[in-house]
Order: sequence, then C-alpha cells, then structure tokens
Amino acid sequence: MQQSTVELSRVNLAHNIKTFQKLIRETNPSGLFCAVVKSNAYGHGILEIATMSIESGAQVMGVNTPEEATAIRAIHKNIPILIMGDVPNLLQRSQELSDSNYWILVSRYDEWKFLAGLNPRPKIHIKVDTGMGRLGSFGKELEAILEKGKSNSFPLEGIATHFASTEDFTEHSYSQMQLKKFHEAIDLAKSIGYNNLIKHCAASASSLLFEDARMDMIRVGISLYGLWPSMETKLSMSLMNRPSAILKPVLEWKTKIQHIRNLPAGSYVGYGSTYKTTYPSIVGIVPVGYYEGLDRKLSNNGYMLVRGERARILGRICMNMTMLDLTHIPEAKIGEEVTIIGESDKEYLGADTISSWTGTINYETVTKILPLLPRRIVE
Repeated sequence: MQQSTVELSRVNLAHNIKTFQKLIRETNPSGLFCAVVKSNAYGHGILEIATMSIESGAQVMGVNTPEEATAIRAIHKNIPILIMGDVPNLLQRSQELSDSNYWILVSRYDEWKFLAGLNPRPKIHIKVDTGMGRLGSFGKELEAILEKGKSNSFPLEGIATHFASTEDFTEHSYSQMQLKKFHEAIDLAKSIGYNNLIKHCAASASSLLFEDARMDMIRVGISLYGLWPSMETKLSMSLMNRPSAILKPVLEWKTKIQHIRNLPAGSYVGYGSTYKTTYPSIVGIVPVGYYEGLDRKLSNNGYMLVRGERARILGRICMNMTMLDLTHIPEAKIGEEVTIIGESDKEYLGADTISSWTGTINYETVTKILPLLPRRIVE
C-alpha cells in the first residue's frame, strides 16, 4: 500500500486560473492564459495539472523542455505548448519539434533558421533579454537577428521577455525599466516588418502587479498552484492599491504512521544521535525522507501534523524515513494520516512556512517532491 500521496484540488486550481483570467481580461479581453507546468508542474504532477488546467480554460501550456511537451502532446493533441527553455541538440530533433501547435522561444538566429525549415513548422517566438542576463538578446544583437530573419523571409509569431526581480522587491524601478526595453524591442520588430506578434512578458508577480505587462498573454507558474511568488509581492499589491487576489493552494502532501516506539528518557533518535529524549517519549516513524523530497534541513527543526496537532521532527531526516514526537498525541495509531503540507483538522502547514524553516522559497519546497509519488486529484 502506498503510504505517501500528493493530493491535488481541482476546485482550487480552477479558482486560481479564473482569478488570473479575470486580471488579463481587464486589460485585454482576448488575452491568453498560459499555465506553466514545467518541472513536473512545480512538483504537482505535469499531466494531472495540464489536464485540469485545460478543463478550467487555460489556452496554452508552458514547459521548459521538448520532453515535457511530448508528454503533454501524447494526451492533449491540439493544445498550444510554449517551450521556454533552451533546446540542446537541435539538429537531431526535427521530428520531435515538427508540430504546428508548438510555440518555441528562440534566442539565436541558428535556432530560428532551423525551426523555420521544419514541416510542419512550430510557431516561433523570439526572446528578448531586457535585464535577466540569461536567454535572449537586445539592442544591436537583436536588431541583427531580426533583420537577417526578415531578409530570409523567416516567419515570427511572438516576442517575449522575462522579469528578473518583480517578486523580490517592493520598489519596482528595475521591472519598469525592463518593461520599457521590451516595448523598444517590440517597436524594433515592427520597424523591420514583424507586426501582430503575440507579446508576452508577465509571470505570476508581474501579472498581479502590472496591468501594462499583461499584454497578449500571461505565463502563470507558482501562483497557478495557489502560492505567492513572495511576501514582497503581497506587500507590493497593498502599497500599489491593487485589489488583493485570493490564491488557494492546490497541493497537499500526506503520509501515514508506519511504526510507533515508546522510548525512555535518555534515548537517542536517528543517525548521528543528534536528538536525545529528556522524558519518556512516544516516537512515530513515517515513510518519507529526503529521497521523497523532504528537506534534510528540517531535521530537529520542522513539524508535521497529526490529528490537528504539530508533531516535531526528531533527529536527522533519513533517506526514506522521518521520526516524529507523538508524546502529546498518545491516541495516534499506526496507519493514521500525517500531513506534511496541508491542513489537518484546523491546523495548517503551508509550503511557505516549511520554506521559512529551511531558508528557501516555496518554489523549491514543492518542486522537490518526488515525481514517482502518486498524484491524486480530489474535488
């Protein structure tokens, strides 16, 4: 029997999508919603989230690799899929990338040339580097690529950029500078003859904060799953007098008590003997460890929920097991549910809280959950 499961709320996912669809339609009634499901849908399960997102009205799927696109395409034959990451070994992927409903971001002329020659041909979007310092180009380099593409009659369907720090600050001059540079790139493309391009630059934080950034499509990742890009984003919305969106977490991660020990005072628990009981203790063992994606920094530092109570993690987290203090929950039994992320009775442990204990971000906390664990859709 599987003793660790990720539960996905269909209702909460639909709510989050509708929240962002309302935002983009305020500025562009025909604006598109792209559900970013890369990296196993931020740990939630790529096929489950893609299917539910399409059912809830998402018009485009956003992925990082062709492999992710292929997995979705096997189930959803016609949905547009935006491939945002760099594609290695491009010359060997003609058959894999020949899909008229793939939208592929290119940063270099050689990528554009190769994709323009495929039949069927994917839709090509050019990436503009407005200040991320990662993929794309700008200025004279971008101009040279566009002019060379136009001289060879290469088609172009879209233009995109990515904000570097919208979610990290409450002062957004750098993001506004990036938006200005993106408009300059759009004007450059128009001057060379590329008109009516699909323009997109807004991810979760910028979709919430900047009306001007929503353009023709928004690419929503972390907030698709009901998680805030950062506390700075929430504060920025207040400072900018933006209506506060209500996001609902999609994921709950649960396991079960596998074994229970009654240990006398003075007993050591776990590898390295880093925890020593100071009173007679009831210790529950759950079959989840760092292999399953539980951060080892939670050792002697974090909690799980049992019967609506916080049960402290004792000792070092093992590869496949974790020990919990159940002394104050003596009625807990073997086989009983334990909540790692989510709600138990009226107590709640969210990805944000767990991330604060480990010194990371909610993105990493959920993305690390082992893909092999079953994802179960609940209503």
